[in-house]
Amino acid sequence: MKVYQCDQCEYASVSNKYRCPSCRTGQLQEQDVSSKGSVYSYTNIHIAPAEFAHLAPYTVALIQLDESKAKVTARTDGNVEIGDVAELDYVEDGAYIYRKC
Repeated sequence: MKVYQCDQCEYASVSNKYRCPSCRTGQLQEQDVSSKGSVYSYTNIHIAPAEFAHLAPYTVALIQLDESKAKVTARTDGNVEIGDVAELDYVEDGAYIYRKC
């Protein structure tokens, strides 16, 4: 998985930006890190927006990556709890789909 780490501060993200939005002076450097992490937070979606209604009910989790300060917003393939270990299963239409390990 690619993450973008600021060369001037601790900011990290899975999306690239022209300049660091945190310190506003640094440039983001691309790094390859493991997709493995742990569930930082999650919510169960029962009533989804129209474009995701066919997926409901589903779970959206914030995954703290093990090898980076970046967090990934992901859909999970089942129920999760805070602290569960999870790993990227696949990417679908630009959405990260994680599975509990």
